[in-house]
Amino acid sequence: MDQHGGALSMCHLRPTQRHWLCRLPLWAAGVLLCGVWGAAASWAKPTAAALPQLVWLDDAGVQATPATAGAARTPLGSLWKLFVYSYLVAQGEQEPAYRCEAGRRRDDEEYCCEPGESVDRDTALARSCGPYFAPQRLGLRPQAWQAFWQAQAERGSAGSATAWLQDLNVLQPSTLVPLPSLLQALQQVPPGARQAARQALLPNTLREPGVLAALGSGPRFKTWSWHNTKNERIGGAAGWLADGTPFWLGGAGTSRSVLKAQAAWVAQQWQAQRLLLRSPDAAGLRAQACVEVAFFKRYPLATVQRDDGQSAKPGPLAPQRYQLRFANGQSLSLQGSPALQLRLDGSQPRLFARLPLEDYVARVLDREADPTRTEAARALAIAARTWLLHNTVEQSGCRAVDDDSRAQRVSPQAPSPAAQAVAAFTADVVLRGASVRYHLDQASPGVLAWRQAERQAEEGQGFEAILRHAFPAAVLAGVDSVADCQPLAEASQWLQDRQRRWRSRLQAEVGYEAPATAVQVCQLQQGMPHSDQRRLRIHVREWLSREGRVTLIHEYLHLAFRHHPRGQDEAFVERLAQSLADH
Repeated sequence: MDQHGGALSMCHLRPTQRHWLCRLPLWAAGVLLCGVWGAAASWAKPTAAALPQLVWLDDAGVQATPATAGAARTPLGSLWKLFVYSYLVAQGEQEPAYRCEAGRRRDDEEYCCEPGESVDRDTALARSCGPYFAPQRLGLRPQAWQAFWQAQAERGSAGSATAWLQDLNVLQPSTLVPLPSLLQALQQVPPGARQAARQALLPNTLREPGVLAALGSGPRFKTWSWHNTKNERIGGAAGWLADGTPFWLGGAGTSRSVLKAQAAWVAQQWQAQRLLLRSPDAAGLRAQACVEVAFFKRYPLATVQRDDGQSAKPGPLAPQRYQLRFANGQSLSLQGSPALQLRLDGSQPRLFARLPLEDYVARVLDREADPTRTEAARALAIAARTWLLHNTVEQSGCRAVDDDSRAQRVSPQAPSPAAQAVAAFTADVVLRGASVRYHLDQASPGVLAWRQAERQAEEGQGFEAILRHAFPAAVLAGVDSVADCQPLAEASQWLQDRQRRWRSRLQAEVGYEAPATAVQVCQLQQGMPHSDQRRLRIHVREWLSREGRVTLIHEYLHLAFRHHPRGQDEAFVERLAQSLADH
């Protein structure tokens, strides 16, 4: 079946190929029949099966293209995994990573990992790894599942429209659901879980250049594939736009072929409704990195006055006009906003702002380029975002950067609509695998030159081609791939060396299981030291002191005993960590 759709083997195939739901025992809720509704599985109207269908849900209700699509039903395909993922996030679960057994490969692990390797939750969702989300593996309880989704339905006033989601017994690829009900179910996903899913699904958006070029990175989607009554392949995608608007796309073919063929058409439908220009919802804004900008680093301010001539007071600038006068005699008129903060350094005024990442990127575009030169500006937005994450560190919840030609120049004015649109179109996208620099007009290897980018765009090159020319070794990736772990490489190597030294000692301990892949040690910026069992990561403040090394070993032991009750025994873990620290 289709790799990107992640469609699962049908129940009539030989036992080793059957979907996990076909092999479940009796559950408390009753017998789960393999292929429930499967005989009636269909998609929309057979006569219209070749036509793409696009449906979304807004304040006015279900919107559909063509209009008849709103009355259609769809098989879930692999969308069931999206709801299991959302449940795990919302419930704060810390399930173990899924490991593909060494030496053999199950048919349903094809999209999970290589034999002997492991896959974490986010990667499993992006790859459509069915075994990871199997309720049996996760120990999901039907009663708790039902109570959770029932509460979400009541909170969203969906009533009984999404009752199917409350029953684990019918959560399988062949289950047919009305499209309005599916959209309501997507809308019921709690904001935090929705944002986590959007981040995890970003690789799907980046996978196909044509899809990214048409839709940008705002829409995040889980692909799906199945078959209709004629056993013809159907597929598409479902997910959310940047503002949380749920959508579904379906057509004839695999999910990948539908997305590639219809991306431009989908973009036309959404652009006509201005859906791609909507601002992120509150959860999306909270998830963005904070950037603190120190404005006019090389041009000291002399005075900051209101239009009435009175000196502005330290603190947030009210939404009115201000006159900024610089020590060199120049002046600037500025519209105040709560994001702008006036501080006094002795008697000298200084201007700062704390901005969401994409607002910051838009201001860089206004200051460094022309955001109306769309493709060139999109390339620069990705380069500027990457530069920031590579060259700043988070302190007190914000990344600090100077408004300086030696770093990045940032406009103190609110970003223009054109700059906001470019930043939104490339939101969360960075370059991985290369150091990033850019310049106005001096092109060289590893440098994006704005003037050259403009010429390339005029020749018809898109932003991806412009970036490939400047950074041939780099690939597009998500912000999290750069920013979610500041690696402590020496600590990781120290831990790896010590694991070899401790091997015989630990193998004698009941419940010990060495992690299948190397554990990554990350710099902890705030909060308590902890281990991430999904990503096999340890977050610590420091590791050079004995106390720091004990903490590092302590968190490693939580990973090494994660499949055994001893991994939750803090006294045992701490006692063993203290012993190993001196070994």
